Formats: sequence, structure tokens, C-alpha cells
Amino acid sequence: MPEMKLASLELSPSGLPAWFDLATGASILQYGQRLAARELLVNTLGNIVVRTHCPYWKREVMYTKHLGLSLEESGLEHLAVLDMQSDELLHGRCRPSLGHQMHREIMRCRHDIHATVHLHPDDVIAFFSVMQWRQMRYVSNDTALVMGKPPCILGEGVNVELDVSAIGRCADDTNCIVMPGHGITSFGRDLSEAYHRAVAFVAEIRRLIICQHLSAATGKSIAFASEEEVQHMYELGEQVIYGSTHT
Repeated sequence: MPEMKLASLELSPSGLPAWFDLATGASILQYGQRLAARELLVNTLGNIVVRTHCPYWKREVMYTKHLGLSLEESGLEHLAVLDMQSDELLHGRCRPSLGHQMHREIMRCRHDIHATVHLHPDDVIAFFSVMQWRQMRYVSNDTALVMGKPPCILGEGVNVELDVSAIGRCADDTNCIVMPGHGITSFGRDLSEAYHRAVAFVAEIRRLIICQHLSAATGKSIAFASEEEVQHMYELGEQVIYGSTHT
């Protein structure tokens, strides 16, 4: 760690350290409210983590909310900043929840990832607890475009918030980790991408649940996208969703 400089003790008019990135903090609060508006926050354990370079500390840091409250309750005063390399708390009243190590390990494994979103959506937990899928199937023609890679659906009882060892085995091959009975963690090159992957995945699960009901009511089978179509959508996602503007 660098020597403690006088500037690090100086506070901005908001009461935050002078080096605190207000834009990053505000983006976490903004997307937290968007998730709340979609009713995707159900307790204090959902979280957002954003990785950015801090000129003052001359290293990468992670912005996130501390434990004990929901994203929808959070203000700038509830955000913590941690050193990416050492995990030292650089700013904040207290540390984030234990699940923070999952976010950090994803970013350690994926240098292209700068944001993660962790949620406990009712629909996702209910769907996987009943269907017990280990491979994702789609009914829409757009979700795989947004996801970019197949979701990693973990086995029952595997909790990468408590044991991050499984992340290294799947992080390169996915942009969304599904823990049946627990929730999802989506990741992206920025917070917008991580957010869109989270809400797109939840929307697809809701479509699948509706399809199950309609299939049972009508006796008609569900028309799933073929494996070839899904793989093609994964491959086309960058071009279709972002064109040549996303870096």
C-alpha cells in the first residue's frame, strides 16, 4: 500500500474522500434503483460491484455497498471501496458481505470484467428448484445474444459465495453463474452490460415458466430454440447488440 498521504484524509464537500469517484458511486445507486423498480431485490444480500482504476491509489479498486442493508436503501455513505489486489478496505463504514469474495474472484479470473450484479430472483430460484436443469434452453430469439455465453448452472449445494474455488473452472466460459436455490451473478465489461445480462436472464426464466403453464393447459409442446440457433446467437451477440462501438 502507498504511504498514507494528507490528501487521502481530506474530505470533499459530500463528506467522502477527495479521491472517491462520485460517478462510479452514483452508477451503483442508479442501477440499484433500477433493480428495485423491477422487484429484483428481495433482501440485503443482493449487490453490485464495479472495478475501476483509482489514480490516487495507483491501482484497481472495487466499489460496492457494505453489509447490512439493501441496494434500494443505499446512499453514497453506504458504499465501500476495497483494494482489488489486497482486498483492504480503503473507504467505508464496514466491509461488504461475505459474498464479496465471489465478485472479487470473478474479476481476478476475468480481466475484461469490470462489473458484477448478484440477485436472488424469486422466479429463478423457483424454476431451478423444480426443473433442476443443468443446461440452459431458450424460447426467445434474443436472450442468448445478450448473454454472450452459456450460463454456468452449478450443482445443488454449490455456493461460490462461500467457496470461490469453482469460479476459476467456469468464469472464462460464462457471463452468468446460476446457483440453484440461491440466485444469479451476472458480469460484464461495464455495469450496463452486467445489468442487462441479469434482467435478460430473469426475463427468459419468466418466459419459460409461462410456457410451462401454457403447455400444461393446452397440451402443446414448447418450441425451444435449437442448440445450433443458440450457439449462433452467442456468436452474433457482440455484433448485434453493440455493433462496433463497444470496447
